[in-house]
Amino acid sequence: MLGGAAVEDIISHGDDRPPGGTRRRLLVAAALAVVVALVIAEHLPHGHRAAQPGHVANGRGTRQRSFSIRIRADGPAMLPPIGISGDVVPWTASARVPRNGTQPDWFWPAMGRVAPILGLPPDPHGYLFTRLDGGWAIQPNSSGLAGCAHCTGPVTRVFYVADRAQRAVMVGSASVVAPAAVKGQMWLTTYPSRTLGVAQLYNESGARIGAATTLPAGYGIIHGTLRGLLLETLSQGAPVNTGRLWNPATRKVTRTFEGVVAVSAAAVAYAPPCAATCPVHVFKVASGREVTIKMRPTDTVTSGVFSPDGRFLALQVSRGNGEIGDGGASAIQVDVASAATGRVVVVPHLFVSGDALAALGWPGSRDDLVAEFSFDGAVQMVFWDPAAGGSVAVADIKPTEDPAALVVG
Repeated sequence: MLGGAAVEDIISHGDDRPPGGTRRRLLVAAALAVVVALVIAEHLPHGHRAAQPGHVANGRGTRQRSFSIRIRADGPAMLPPIGISGDVVPWTASARVPRNGTQPDWFWPAMGRVAPILGLPPDPHGYLFTRLDGGWAIQPNSSGLAGCAHCTGPVTRVFYVADRAQRAVMVGSASVVAPAAVKGQMWLTTYPSRTLGVAQLYNESGARIGAATTLPAGYGIIHGTLRGLLLETLSQGAPVNTGRLWNPATRKVTRTFEGVVAVSAAAVAYAPPCAATCPVHVFKVASGREVTIKMRPTDTVTSGVFSPDGRFLALQVSRGNGEIGDGGASAIQVDVASAATGRVVVVPHLFVSGDALAALGWPGSRDDLVAEFSFDGAVQMVFWDPAAGGSVAVADIKPTEDPAALVVG
């Protein structure tokens, strides 16, 4: 576990981006990665907890994309070797993630250990996982709609499994699940008509909380917040990633966000389209205060996710500077920002070419960030401790361990 002062020092220097020589070393190190899962443990001094937005994880049938990459070092472009090399430290033996499939289970990367998640009947199409604060909502993927952001889907049973719990509990039935503002709670929405949704709040044991809420026609819930529900339109022709903060009591929209990046119970991160450098804004829903995260002119933030306690915002950044890849292709890196100050630290070894980042999340109850990358089929999970001087811990994931089914958030 990291000391707060050590990590605060790292974040406080986050505005200093790597110089050219350091960047080249990062390029070489990053190109060694095959499929990487990264963990950042206990970053900054603790504050209040906020719900962590989760989303659908990879299903067993998800096809892993492959990439052939080249790096520019001191010499001509060359193909990188496979795997992580250099100084390593032991992987945390207790670290585990859920694994999707016809029969979901818990998986320990360090040991290859597997334990079933009890209470889930086998489903030939696998399950969909939605990250909540304190656990996951789990639905059968009977419709095969994994990854369809605008599809309501059929009504299915919804289960809940807490972090590190051995058994899932049936909560209710719904077409769509969304995180609520309170730990262990979730919004279950059904659509009696194609556009009119009825949402009901449930707790982790399956008890209904309050009366059902009829949503505005054509909308669904992204996330519950301390000041209402953040909604998105179900229309595929709507502006990309536009969210509306809606008060169920007054049935009025109180704020609209263009370019939503991430949502928690306490904050909405958004990056509206702009002509030049596009910063990320973190809007605190309780106070109305905003924090600005400055980005480089070549950076484009494509997605993000808040940590379980809301102190951090992990950002997937596309850097279109042609420093990696043939023909000036964009590079991808992961930044972690303080939601309180906007200070940024660039995660080392995660500067790669192409559309390589497959998933990003915080699957544990602590601030443990996991990123999944896909290249040429081999799989590794990597633990990174910022206080350990850049050392990493590597766990190789065998093909028989079903790496495509790992759930990272």
